[in-house]
Amino acid sequence: MELTTTQKRQRLLTMVFGAVAIFFTGYPHVWSIYQPYVMEQAGWSQTAASMCFYLALSTFVFGNIIGGRLQDKYNPKIVVWIGGGIFAIGILASAFLIVPSPLPMYVTYGVMQGFGQGLIYTVIISTVQKWFPGRTGFASGVVVTANGLCGFFLAPISRRILQAEGPGKTFLIIGAAITVSWILCGIFFTVPDKEWRRKAEQALREQSVAKGNTEAQAEQKQYTSAEMMKTKNFYLLLATMLFGLISYFLVSPVSQTYQIELGIPSAIAVSAVMIGSIVNAGTRLVLPTLSDKIGRVGCIKGVLAVSVAAMAVLTFTRSYTVTAAIILMYGCYGGIMGSFPSFTSSIFGIEHTGENYGFVMLGIVIATCGAPALSGFITGKGYGMHMVFGIGIAFAVTALICLTLLGHNLRQEGHGKEQKNDGISNDERIAGACKE
Repeated sequence: MELTTTQKRQRLLTMVFGAVAIFFTGYPHVWSIYQPYVMEQAGWSQTAASMCFYLALSTFVFGNIIGGRLQDKYNPKIVVWIGGGIFAIGILASAFLIVPSPLPMYVTYGVMQGFGQGLIYTVIISTVQKWFPGRTGFASGVVVTANGLCGFFLAPISRRILQAEGPGKTFLIIGAAITVSWILCGIFFTVPDKEWRRKAEQALREQSVAKGNTEAQAEQKQYTSAEMMKTKNFYLLLATMLFGLISYFLVSPVSQTYQIELGIPSAIAVSAVMIGSIVNAGTRLVLPTLSDKIGRVGCIKGVLAVSVAAMAVLTFTRSYTVTAAIILMYGCYGGIMGSFPSFTSSIFGIEHTGENYGFVMLGIVIATCGAPALSGFITGKGYGMHMVFGIGIAFAVTALICLTLLGHNLRQEGHGKEQKNDGISNDERIAGACKE
């Protein structure tokens, strides 16, 4: 089915302003820049200040689950308005709560920011995917790339404002920008018509049957979260994300200091982090787009294989190859984060993908909290970072094994991007059916 001019405009505006809103969901990841300023002004300990980041990340995942459930029951646009409002108010309120007790900031910067971001994150991603049924990897990749670019742009901007104005005014300025992005997204956010999607899918099946693919007569099952969690595939997908990301979280906090300890010049160590951020954002777009053509499992296997190699370099070498390995780990993180939204919908259907992906993202929470605890335990026993990275190899290999088992299941079940008939993927057939 060909899109009308109005539908094309709605699709473009939804993607563009959805990406703008998603850009700011990367804001918690620049907290390390704010932390010393907040600690100095409020008199907090480092542990108390770090809780702001962990609270934002944890509540973000639960916000995704609830946001996905709400969009299934109500208009997704309403969820975007509510979630964006909670997010913006949380940051603006934080400007006035840099006080000796960290509890108010835990509520605003931690819970309100994280939960509000979670409400809009998968709702925007799943809606954009529905506008691009033939290119779900490309669609989600564009939006998730915006999240990856947040740290690259907001880190230097925040640093300058913090140095000149302090944390309170910085929160107000960034909060105002978040408010604008939220309002624009709410205004231009449009959900594609269900009847158009139904006809497009019907056209897809008719084309496939004409090519001799009798299996295409059946529609893909649209799993609810309860149904999804009864399958082995969900737990293999969750484990792949968990073990695939934990290696990155073992590297990221020490990526700069570890290089300097090895005698690598500080300028190179800092540049590696900046380049890594660019590679992270790039792989969020390139890999999902590529996976539309050659399959999700194969692409993610490649990412995990690179992760194994990079962790091996970090474990056994002490040269400038460490810098290259760190940059590669940033790219692996982006590849996983960019690919998993469309990977989830390809396995469990796109109808409930918002809530479903929220549950898959529990792997991020476990990896983020588990990595520093594991690293602290190992170094506390007197072992160096090489031992930490060595264990990271084991996690990356475990992720690769889980993904291989998942890919085997998908081939056996004959669905997802791994099923190919006449050399044409499911997404390519839909692309042909939804001629643009």
